[in-house]
Amino acid sequence: MSLATAELPTLYQYYSGESIKEGLSDQRPYFTLNKKNITIYSGAFQYFRVPRAYWRDRFRKLKAAGLNTVETYVPWNLHEPQSGGSDFEDFLHLEEFLKTAKEEDLFALIRPGPYICGELDFGGLPSWILRNTSSVRNSHDKNYINYARRYFNVLLPLLAMFQFQKGGSIIGLQIENEFGAAFSFDTEYLELLKQMFLDNNIIELLYTSDNIGTAWGRGTIPGVLQMANMNSMPRMELDFLKMAQPNKPVMVMEFWTGWYDHWADNHNTGSNSKDFKSELTDILDYPSSVNLYLFIGKLS
Repeated sequence: MSLATAELPTLYQYYSGESIKEGLSDQRPYFTLNKKNITIYSGAFQYFRVPRAYWRDRFRKLKAAGLNTVETYVPWNLHEPQSGGSDFEDFLHLEEFLKTAKEEDLFALIRPGPYICGELDFGGLPSWILRNTSSVRNSHDKNYINYARRYFNVLLPLLAMFQFQKGGSIIGLQIENEFGAAFSFDTEYLELLKQMFLDNNIIELLYTSDNIGTAWGRGTIPGVLQMANMNSMPRMELDFLKMAQPNKPVMVMEFWTGWYDHWADNHNTGSNSKDFKSELTDILDYPSSVNLYLFIGKLS
């Protein structure tokens, strides 16, 4: 068969090869997936803000833009709207979202929270937890921790089925969100969450993500890769990451593509296209992996 007519392998076929020996690894100055070099070019796509019938179309737009990964948050308040209940149907059908991502030849990065921010009220935490908690995102509030564990014991087994090393699309999962910027040094909380991931058979790469310049040295725990959120001065921010994590790969987990609007406030247009192109070029030339926040969704 000529080269022109030969069928090229899919991303998953290329990285899985004849067998899968390991998932996404941060043990070198660059990412590897199943021992093959990979740069992650990702776009954030919040499934709960897009009608389910449009998901495949949006995945194809991600691919057409040259991206190899989709990244998404998981909103606790929508999936458990009442204490002890669960909803994974219709526009919350996370299982279908992940299946379709793989069918469209995209890897997935998942940010389960519990707190996700995501420009949601209360950062995606369900309001009902306030009935029996005095604080949130706090290792010392046992009621909050028990609620989070109960939720994760439902969510994480579902995600575990779609891990790359199990034949699925998920190559990495984030522990909490921008914890260092807001809640300082409660590393016990992050360790508790990490253990919940491990207890529910999560075996892919775990990471945290923060505004590095404002949360220097915070929001991190040993053995978990730290990533960065930003929209300007990427070289300085990535230099911080390199200093904190020598011989590790770097990634901008949120490269902000715009800004959000508040009700009754003026419309935000974000950076102009020239500035955006310049900053993104600096990220890619560093070199760094990147996730565009958002690629599809609500930011202007």
